[in-house]
Amino acid sequence: RGADGIVFVADSHPQRLFANRESLDNLRVNLARELRPLEQLPIVFQYNKRDLSAAVPMRRLAALLNAVGLPAFEAVAIRGVGVLPTLRQIVGLVLAELTSANAAEGGAG
Repeated sequence: RGADGIVFVADSHPQRLFANRESLDNLRVNLARELRPLEQLPIVFQYNKRDLSAAVPMRRLAALLNAVGLPAFEAVAIRGVGVLPTLRQIVGLVLAELTSANAAEGGAG
């Protein structure tokens, strides 16, 4: 409730593959209850734990979670890898959305 954007962090471990999808589906349902379709919010995907030797291939994660090709980043969050680019992307998307909404309402940039 009240979110301006979403970073969806998916776990790259094979045993978490379908739990990732379930989490995304639950997010979609919960947002719909608030009358905010997921597709109407800025969203960035972060695929975490990319350092695992058995990490699910990026192509498979994208096909399962992000088939429309929204911004996505590989990460090893425990080491800070990929965190800053993800943050920069979502902040940029949210600011663009807020600026656009402000302009549509006749506000001064």
